[in-house]
Amino acid sequence: MKCIVLLLAICLTACGRSSGDAETSYEKPRTSVTLTHVTPGRIRSEIVLSGTTVYQNKTIVTAPIPSFISEVNVQPGMKVEAGQLLYKLESKEHRALSGEPQENRLGMVAVRAAASGIVTSVMQQTGSFVAEGTALCTLADLNSLVFELNVPYEQSRYIIPGKTCTIVLPDATVLKAVIRTPLATMNTASQVQQVVAHARSSFLPEGLTVKVLVDTGHTGNEIRLLPKAAVQSDEMLTGYWVMKLADDSTAVRIPVIIGNSSADSIEIVSPLFSASDRIVLSGSYALEDSARVVILK
Repeated sequence: MKCIVLLLAICLTACGRSSGDAETSYEKPRTSVTLTHVTPGRIRSEIVLSGTTVYQNKTIVTAPIPSFISEVNVQPGMKVEAGQLLYKLESKEHRALSGEPQENRLGMVAVRAAASGIVTSVMQQTGSFVAEGTALCTLADLNSLVFELNVPYEQSRYIIPGKTCTIVLPDATVLKAVIRTPLATMNTASQVQQVVAHARSSFLPEGLTVKVLVDTGHTGNEIRLLPKAAVQSDEMLTGYWVMKLADDSTAVRIPVIIGNSSADSIEIVSPLFSASDRIVLSGSYALEDSARVVILK
């Protein structure tokens, strides 16, 4: 009997030790992060405007005679050259006499492009009957693409003809543009004026909304900067923080006060980070305080 009790005690002790070993061997998964440091510098103060792509030179191709459309050789987005065949039209008389062999080449009208461009819209299709002067399609001169900037009147002092601005497309492509002339009209409700800017670009659809950055000057003194990606915020943008490494495997949350910012950098007003402080650049999204991390080289 004593032997049985002794064996049970040994088994229970072994099981407890095994469970404890499993608990101590468990380790929370780590998040992979990259690091950055605070750097001194200056930020160019800038205003952010919206803009829209517009083709200034557009041609509406119209039907020269009342006719049926027998052939369509265009589609939206297609590039055409001067003299290229766009439509073939068939007069009513030709259609009525189409059974006569001698009439095979009479009454057919070819509509060609007067200049090179891109087709922005196609209004008529094969088989339709159109009256004289009916719009068939619209061509835009590729070289006439401009950006119309929406400038609030109180910020118009920063919009100077000949000044360079930065245009950011929806896919994050960055273009350098030159501000030209303001248009003569203003939106009475929003008090926004349209200003034309030119930039070299491949084909862009008309009506594309873009972001426009216009410099208003440098900040005065040197300030401490971090990449924008290193700074986190709450949903209401009322609180900001960064994740700072306490050691090689632990990141702690540090609340910060921010100042001016540019497209890629942000000023850290407080606290006073040193150049040796290691700040998490990527991988910090949704990290908890004292999170376990692994540093990517």
